[in-house]
Amino acid sequence: MKLLVSGEGPSDIGACNNAQGVCRDGAFSPGPMTVWLIRLWETLLDYNLLDTPEAVVYVSKKALDQKTKGSGKPMQNQRGKKQAVETGLYFSNAKHLGLIARQLAADHADSVMAVLFHDADGTRSAPGQMWQSKWDSMVNGFASAAFDFGVPMLPKPKSEAWLLCATQKGCHSHATLENISGNDKSPKLAKEQLDKAFCGHQSAQQLADWCKTNPVDWSQLMTMPSFKAFFDRFHVVANAILRPGAVVQPTLP
Repeated sequence: MKLLVSGEGPSDIGACNNAQGVCRDGAFSPGPMTVWLIRLWETLLDYNLLDTPEAVVYVSKKALDQKTKGSGKPMQNQRGKKQAVETGLYFSNAKHLGLIARQLAADHADSVMAVLFHDADGTRSAPGQMWQSKWDSMVNGFASAAFDFGVPMLPKPKSEAWLLCATQKGCHSHATLENISGNDKSPKLAKEQLDKAFCGHQSAQQLADWCKTNPVDWSQLMTMPSFKAFFDRFHVVANAILRPGAVVQPTLP
């Protein structure tokens, strides 16, 4: 089993430490969201994918964007014109990651899960359907590549809200954290609230290390709709990979 991941930078999925657009093993520095992915897979496989040579492959956002520009084709089909223009990049990134995943699976004769991370961003005043449009664009992008094992990872508004949720105590809903402004100019932006929760700024590596043991369970994060959508889709795809022949249906958040 191989895990193909792509994100926006070191503080979410991670980054190559060799200045390349694609990397694996020691050349890849996993971020907090990859650490969570590894933990989810470890409960299913009973081993750590990061300890397995070439099991985890990272593709940078820049590398995906370059493939989009080089393709010279519209990023969405005709139906996609009804969606917000900015969701086109989400569609295209998912499509090209799906194509890379298909090639990786063929080259190694192995199953591949592809996880595409994007912050949803936005502000509290943004239309509620915008997150859904971006999620749908990613699902449709994987489908356009004829790749069934794609998983969108789309925090609302951004990964800091998920991490902030993981620091909370108490068995109650934390869905209101999705209402934090994704605008970095906001006086209550998610990054500042996360720094406050940790009593100081944490580097990407520090957050990744913290995520190795936090949260203890996923119950609090499951109260956030955007995390639950990812969590459910992850398990649908993982089940299909581990049980060949299962049909993967689009997961509705």
